[in-house]
Amino acid sequence: MLQRSQTLFLLLALVLSILMFTGLLARFMVGGEEWVLKHTGLFDHAGERSELATWPVTALFGLVSALTLVATFSYMNRVRQMRLTLFLIFLNAGMIGIMFFYTWFAGKRIDASVTLYQWRFVLPLVCMILLYLAFRGIRRDELLVKAYDRLR
Repeated sequence: MLQRSQTLFLLLALVLSILMFTGLLARFMVGGEEWVLKHTGLFDHAGERSELATWPVTALFGLVSALTLVATFSYMNRVRQMRLTLFLIFLNAGMIGIMFFYTWFAGKRIDASVTLYQWRFVLPLVCMILLYLAFRGIRRDELLVKAYDRLR
């Protein structure tokens, strides 16, 4: 149901995953000029887009957001909701990895002297914690229903 604590955890994870679409992922300093990495690409100080394809990052952000929304509203089928939540935990771990890879790759490509990671690198980790808390709540409800069925 929508008023359960696990639904609140899933909704918070949804908000944080949507927040990944806003702003910068990293900043780079190259010879006194600043380059920025967003989910849409690598941009120089003038706003010109570089030829770095970051569509996998955007696709993964979108997939995590969509699946979190699906998991939030699958409260009628708790087993599917638990499976989706576990899958989302692993996708968020993959999102951390792909964000670090693209930041490293962009820094190597433009020969960056300094790489500044932005606060959005913490969001997938916070989402993983929220998804784990939601999983525990869903599992607790499922065990409660099974215990009730045994008594009946």
